[in-house]
Amino acid sequence: MLTQWPLRPRFLGSALATFLAVVVILAGAGYAAIEMTVRQPRDPFRAGSFEFDLAPGWWCELDGSEYVCIPPVKAPYPAIAIIAIKERNKDDNLQTYEDHLKQSQHLTDGSTSAVLNVGRVKLGHAEWVESLHRGSEVPNFDTYYLATNNSYLGILVTMSVHKDYEKIYVGQLNEMMSTLNLYQR
Repeated sequence: MLTQWPLRPRFLGSALATFLAVVVILAGAGYAAIEMTVRQPRDPFRAGSFEFDLAPGWWCELDGSEYVCIPPVKAPYPAIAIIAIKERNKDDNLQTYEDHLKQSQHLTDGSTSAVLNVGRVKLGHAEWVESLHRGSEVPNFDTYYLATNNSYLGILVTMSVHKDYEKIYVGQLNEMMSTLNLYQR
């Protein structure tokens, strides 16, 4: 019996070490599974007439009469979204927006933008005119336009992305705009 006594502490120590190792491995696997499958909740951005979910790290602020949204990087920004809202008048309709976005834009340096796409899309409860122009706002940037109206507002969203950063930011901008919700009076 005396020879078995020294084995018990070693056995208990080994059993405890094994148990702790299994707990650490399972906890690590659980954490990894959560990180890979559960998306972080987005921060909502709310204004008086609309709301949407921001991509991680993005933030928006009112600049005059427009909301300017930028990614979490230092200036100069490789992407930017601008949301302009005004009271609706007789020219604020989808056909007028579509006709305007079908035209190339003329820049102050004499260059002309290339219109790559114009169409309509449904976001939330609203139909939008969407368009893609190359070089319409800033050289080397593609600009995505979304325009719509409701009973009292005309809304234009301008999203510009530098050509070298499209893979990073176009998806984020599309996700943010897919959550855009307009308020009605």
